[in-house]
Amino acid sequence: MSGLFAGTSLERPVTCEHCNNESCACPKDAKGNACPPKSQSPRVRREKRRGKWNTIIADIHASPGEGSTDLKPLLKDLRTRFGTGGGLSESETGPEIVLQGDHRDEVVSRLTSFGYRAKASGG
Repeated sequence: MSGLFAGTSLERPVTCEHCNNESCACPKDAKGNACPPKSQSPRVRREKRRGKWNTIIADIHASPGEGSTDLKPLLKDLRTRFGTGGGLSESETGPEIVLQGDHRDEVVSRLTSFGYRAKASGG
């Protein structure tokens, strides 16, 4: 792997500005830019769909992991943690994670433990 000033005495490997690591593990958004959890502010709300409560996580771009650009690892963790079903959906504002049941407060605390600046929204 070539680095900065390749071929000179000043050669050094390229490191990530967020994690200071050669092999960056920061999550990436759709454009390929690094977006660590601390720079994301997802909103967690609950909605009633078809007569049942659902927990919706919006404004989240990528989940932490080995260069992960999708939300599937985070979805799997949340479904396993709360023992519920769920999936990914697209909205006008971007991808959303949908969990079955009312888990808003628990999801906010779980996302906060991962480093996200999550907030509960709605009533």
